[in-house]
Amino acid sequence: MKRRVWLAIATLSVLAGNLLSMGSLFADETAKGVYQLDAMVVSTTRTEIPVFDAPQSVTVIGAAEIAALPFERVEDIVRSLAGVYNFRHYGLQTNGIVSPLIMRGVGRNRVLLLVDGVPQNDNFNNAIAWVGWGHIPKETIERIEIVRGPTSALYGSEGLGGVIHIITKKPRAQRRTSVRLEGGSGETYAGHAFHSQKIGDFGFILGGGYEDSNGFYMTENPEAYEIKRYRELGRVLGKASYDIGDRSEISLAALYYDYGGGQGRRWFYNEMQIDQYWLNVSHTAEAVALKGLVYYNQADKSAFQDSITGNQSILNREEKLRGTYTWGADLQATLFNRSAAPLTIGVAYKDVTWHYNEDYATSDRDAGAEGRQRFISPFANLDMRFLDERLILNIGARYDWIETSDGANFDTVAAAGQPPYDVQYDTERLESFSPKLGIAYHPDNRTTLRASAGKGFRAPTLFELYKVHVRSAGRFYRFANPDLEPEEIWSYDVGVERSWLDSLWGRLTFYQSFAKDYISDRLLSTQTLPNGTTREFNQLENVEEVDIYGIELELRWEMMRALTLFGNYTFNVSKIAKNDNNPETKGNYLTNDPRHKVHVGARYANPRWLDVTLLTNYYADIYYDSANTLKTGDYWTVDVSLSRKFRNHVTLFLNAENIFDEKYPIFLSTTGSDTTSPGIIVSGGVKFDF
Repeated sequence: MKRRVWLAIATLSVLAGNLLSMGSLFADETAKGVYQLDAMVVSTTRTEIPVFDAPQSVTVIGAAEIAALPFERVEDIVRSLAGVYNFRHYGLQTNGIVSPLIMRGVGRNRVLLLVDGVPQNDNFNNAIAWVGWGHIPKETIERIEIVRGPTSALYGSEGLGGVIHIITKKPRAQRRTSVRLEGGSGETYAGHAFHSQKIGDFGFILGGGYEDSNGFYMTENPEAYEIKRYRELGRVLGKASYDIGDRSEISLAALYYDYGGGQGRRWFYNEMQIDQYWLNVSHTAEAVALKGLVYYNQADKSAFQDSITGNQSILNREEKLRGTYTWGADLQATLFNRSAAPLTIGVAYKDVTWHYNEDYATSDRDAGAEGRQRFISPFANLDMRFLDERLILNIGARYDWIETSDGANFDTVAAAGQPPYDVQYDTERLESFSPKLGIAYHPDNRTTLRASAGKGFRAPTLFELYKVHVRSAGRFYRFANPDLEPEEIWSYDVGVERSWLDSLWGRLTFYQSFAKDYISDRLLSTQTLPNGTTREFNQLENVEEVDIYGIELELRWEMMRALTLFGNYTFNVSKIAKNDNNPETKGNYLTNDPRHKVHVGARYANPRWLDVTLLTNYYADIYYDSANTLKTGDYWTVDVSLSRKFRNHVTLFLNAENIFDEKYPIFLSTTGSDTTSPGIIVSGGVKFDF
């Protein structure tokens, strides 16, 4: 497998020479106002470069487009992009440890989320899924950068499918204040506020909001013990900055997020509080640019788990995370900053501490787990520009040293066929070297030919190593595995991006990946309960090989000054190529990722009359279990957003998701805990700008 990818990397090197002869085949044109040509991105090289020059497939969503979309959470804002799939419906606010986003078919929990450079994947349980990717107030977001393909050469563990980087706003000289109030389906009410101001060299932003929703039924025929999936949450983000001269800046940010949400039964719900703090320092000069980041993330969570007795949901236990935190630092220097060959070198450190405990409601049973992970990671990235900057060659690499220590788990009562246990695990160390190579070539000023190849990896989380996971009112068991190996993926892509007539833009990309030691569930056995339902026992294991390939096609047409049409199609195949522990799964598809995804939409922006965003979504061929016995055919939905601004101070808006009230499965399960969409969701409100 590695030989095939290294061959691809070598081929890319040869391709650079072949591309030089193609310049004469294209006219030398000047692009004006073409989609994304003037956008900048930092997440693909750790330094700011034009998206047009990026060696990987990149999408940047700016503040205006974010504001126009009818979504509050980042996971929904990016759900319509090529290569991205969100298998969680808008009405679902949480679904345990499972991250809802999949990129380029690599599976769940394999997308890296950054906020101002701070990793949100915490390596003990991927708590980003519990906060619903909505912990950052929408009004505070300046832009969202989406980089497709492995990102371990820059950011280390987690980003097998890609990275989503949220960049928050900076204070500006002109004061800005806004208040947004809204209400809608499910007895949902929300209020949001934002303020930005700069006084001399000092500036600050403050944004936040509160939401309360009675929620939705997410089953087609609710049982007597089932209730609506409700939520209540508050979030506040504040950031203060100070300009130290013309070339240096320091900023300090703090985030608080408080969430409570029901999972569909009285005693099946979550409560969570998150505190995050980060300090960014930067200095830019002719010869060198410096960046420093220090951060601290803390999460306290209670997950209340039930059992079903007759027609009642009975409290079984409370799962608690206390004293669970991540802290780290990231330092980098870009040498020859203003030259044609800037070199970025740096080192990252991350330290994760995890404590988990179970309190049972009807017995003195005690169970839990704990552990610690440390990461030390030097990295380097080199950009080289040739032929009057028409040819950009990007080379990068990162070495990750990881130590897992203080691992333990225990249970004082025999359960699920296992005797009581109290186990202390030895310290384990592993390392990973992640290279990458990318090429971007401009045969003219409207075209980019690009190709990239590299390696991604994901270290097994403390959750996967040590926690026994029980859900579906005791009908689903998944045993941890302290012997899990880190996942690896070798991937390459080739593509072309082109604009025509200053109004039409398109991109076509082919990608292929070869994954090794992919972490997945293996069904051990099933048990039929007296009430006729099924109990399922699973074990986490490494699958030897998974092969992935796909195509992404994107188009955008600025049809007229106020009207833009856009669309994308993703074809993806992710199959198990080798699995000695469960050979009957060879050739099966990975779960929760459609083979076909289509998004087609239009945006009409006329400040004098009306702003309209229309989005149609189509999905086909989704499997929900590793045996590929549970599958949906196809379904489609339509979303619309309307807004009208009056006298530059008051905006009325109306959002409708799934306007044709389609009922389609979100999850299918062998344990009978299927989840179905609630149909149409409507919200509306008013925004005041001061």
